[in-house]
Amino acid sequence: MEIFRFKKEKFNLENFIHYYNDNIEELLMEYPHYVSRICLIDRDYMDVIIFDEDYEYLNDAKDYKELLINGEYALHFAIGKTYENAEKVELIDGSKFVLNHYMEDIYEEDNTVKDIGDLSLNMDNLIGLLFELEEENNEIVVYPVDFEHGGEISNPRIRIADDCGDLEEIIKNILERFITE
Repeated sequence: MEIFRFKKEKFNLENFIHYYNDNIEELLMEYPHYVSRICLIDRDYMDVIIFDEDYEYLNDAKDYKELLINGEYALHFAIGKTYENAEKVELIDGSKFVLNHYMEDIYEEDNTVKDIGDLSLNMDNLIGLLFELEEENNEIVVYPVDFEHGGEISNPRIRIADDCGDLEEIIKNILERFITE
């Protein structure tokens, strides 16, 4: 299920890409580069493009933006990771949220979320955002995704999550920083 939709000229994608590149290294420093970079997604099969040759002509944010706007590829950004044993989520902006510190409907702390919806707490999954061009409306649609990086054993895969629970508003707040009027 989409969590965000905007006209392509109303979102500063280039600034978002710069923000992503400036902050992703700290979040995903223990992962290989093919996981932490902006991933190209084949729009027909939703496959993560892993071959370095496909990325060699992408030098800056403008190149990625053109691929998305032209409808050639969707773009994937890994914006968070989960910690299975600790039931914790960490996002690209440095915020950390715990899942197990609430009672009934009362949140004990500001950094507590009740659920992460269909997103997975497995160690092999990261939280991602899929940016895709919807050509009929000329809009960019953003979906929350599970990003299974494959652990250098298998190819990475994405799965669109129907629901991302309490993280939906938190992710929207991150994205809204890049809305232009």
